[in-house]
Amino acid sequence: MLLTACAIALVLDLHPGSHVVERSQYDDRVDWVLPSDRLEAFRRSGVVINEDKRTSLVAETTVTQAPHSLMNLRGTLQETATDVPRHRTTHEVDQISTTVTPRNTAVPASVLDLEEAAMVELPEGHVCVGQTWRTRLPVITTLGSGTATIDHKVVKIDGNFVVVAIKGSGVISGTEYNLPRLLPGAIGISGIARYDRIAGTVTRETYTVHNRLIRTVNDKTIGFLETETIAIKTTVMATDSGPQPDPPQ
Repeated sequence: MLLTACAIALVLDLHPGSHVVERSQYDDRVDWVLPSDRLEAFRRSGVVINEDKRTSLVAETTVTQAPHSLMNLRGTLQETATDVPRHRTTHEVDQISTTVTPRNTAVPASVLDLEEAAMVELPEGHVCVGQTWRTRLPVITTLGSGTATIDHKVVKIDGNFVVVAIKGSGVISGTEYNLPRLLPGAIGISGIARYDRIAGTVTRETYTVHNRLIRTVNDKTIGFLETETIAIKTTVMATDSGPQPDPPQ
C-alpha cells in the first residue's frame, strides 16, 4: 500500500504502562508600543518595556488504563522560568494528571494556551497529503484570552512520520488586564507538527506566535506586541522497549 494513499489515521494511541516525556522551550517577548518620547520616559524611570520570559518545561508521565478509549497520563511537571530583564529565575515541580481522547482533547474540556491548542481535535477518519481540517477553540495568550481558528494541512508523509503545517488567527477579547481601549486584539500562530505513527502521538512541534493589542488614535500608536517561539519534543518509551526514534530533521 502506498503511504500517499488516504490510509493514515492521526490518533493519539498511547498504551498503558508507556512513559511519555515532553520537553518544551518557550521564548516569549512582549514589547510596549508608545510614541518614542513616552517610551524614553518610561526607560529612564526604570520601567521594563521589553519583557522577555524564557521557560523550559519537562513533563514526565505514565499512561494508565481508562474506559471508553480514554488515556490517563499522570506524573510530574518541572518548570524553569527566567525573567530576562529582571535577572530572576524560578524552579517549580508539580504533580500533573490529565485524561485525553484519541483525538487529543482533554476530558473535561479546558481553555488551553494558544500553542497547546495547535494539535488539539485531531481529524476523524484517515488523511492523505494535501488534506486539510480546521479547529476553532477558546485560548489563552500572554495578552489575554480569546478564540483562535487554526487551519491544518498534511504536507508530507515520510515513512512513519506525518508532517502537518499549521496556520491560525483569532481575536483577543478577554479583559484580564483591564485594557478595554486596546480590545479586540489579534492572534496569530504558524508552524509545523510531526506525528509519529509508531509512537502514536505528535513528537515534534515548532511554532511562532504573533499577538497584538494595538490602537492608533490621533496618529499615535499605543499597545503591546507579543512574539513567542515554541519548540516541543515528545518521546514515548514502552515498558518493553527503548525510546522511539526522533523524526528526521
